[in-house]
Amino acid sequence: MNSMTLASRKLPSLTTCIALFLLVLLLESGCGTLRGAAIRDVADLFSDPSGSRVFVEDDDPELIRDALPFVLKMYETLLASEPEDRNLLLATANGFVTYANAFVHAEAERSEEFDYRRAQHLRQRATKLYLRGRNYALAALTLDYPDFETKLQKDPQWVLQDLSSKDVPLLFWAAAGWAGAISADLNNMSLVAELPIAEAMMRRALDLDEDFESGTIHEFFIAYEGSRSEAMGGSAERACEHFDRAVALTRGKKASPYVSLASSVAVRKQDFKMFKDLLRKALAIDPNAMPEWRLANTLAHEKARWLLDHSPQLFLDYEETES
Repeated sequence: MNSMTLASRKLPSLTTCIALFLLVLLLESGCGTLRGAAIRDVADLFSDPSGSRVFVEDDDPELIRDALPFVLKMYETLLASEPEDRNLLLATANGFVTYANAFVHAEAERSEEFDYRRAQHLRQRATKLYLRGRNYALAALTLDYPDFETKLQKDPQWVLQDLSSKDVPLLFWAAAGWAGAISADLNNMSLVAELPIAEAMMRRALDLDEDFESGTIHEFFIAYEGSRSEAMGGSAERACEHFDRAVALTRGKKASPYVSLASSVAVRKQDFKMFKDLLRKALAIDPNAMPEWRLANTLAHEKARWLLDHSPQLFLDYEETES
C-alpha cells in the first residue's frame, strides 16, 4: 500500500465539517430526536464526494496533514452519539487509514536512515492508527452481518461470499488498514499471521468491483504482489498485470501506479533502468491535469524524488549502472 493511493480517497470539506459540528454542539441541550437527526445529516454529508474537493484538490500535503487530526477527532465525537451510523463509520475508517499511510507511515520510512528511534516510534503510531481505522470499517460491516469479525477470523472465504458490491468501500478500508498495520510492524508475528485475512478481503473487493475508485484496489496489489518474493507468494508478473489495469483505469494520469511498480518490482529485480523510467514517467504527469488527484499526484512526486535520491541505497550496482 502507498500514501499516494490513499490520499486520493474522498474526505469531506473542512469548512463544512466545522460548521456542522458547531451546529451539533448547539443541539446538545435540545431534544434527542432533533439532535440525532442533525448528526445523521452530518454523517450523510461526510459520505458525499462533493465535500472532498477541499482536501484532494489541495497541492499542500503539510496543510492537509495538519488539518486531518481535527477532522478525525470530530468524527469520533459524532460517533459517540451515533455509533451505528454506517456512513460515519466509513468516513472515520477512511480518514484514519489515510492519515496513517500518507503522513505517519510515510514519514517513518523517510526517517529510518537518520533517526531510527523516531522511525520506530512513528511505525508504532502508524500501526495503532491503521488498526483504529480497520476497526471502524469492521464495526460498520458488523451492522449488516452479525458477528462478522468473529466469523472472519474463523473462515474468511465463507463469510466474505455473502458480501455485495455495496460493501466494497468498507472491505477496502478494513483490508487496507489491516495490511498497513502489518507492513508497519513486521516484528509482530500475531499480526503478521492475520495477513491472509486482509488479503482475502481485498481480493473479494476486487472481485466485486475492480473499478472501485479508478483502480485503487489494483494499485494495492501492485505493491502487495511486487514487494514479496515468489517464495513468499509474490509475483512480479501479477504486479505488472495490476499495474496495467491501474494505468488503464486512470488513463495514465495518476502517478502512484508508476511509483508503486518502481519501488516494488524494479527494486526487487534490481532493474535500475526500469526504476528510472517508471519514476520519470510519474514525474512527467501534471498534478493539475486532474484536480481530484492533485494531492495524490503531489505526494507521488515527493515519493518519486525521494526514491531517485536514494537510488544508491536501493541498488547494489548503482555506481556501475550510472557509469
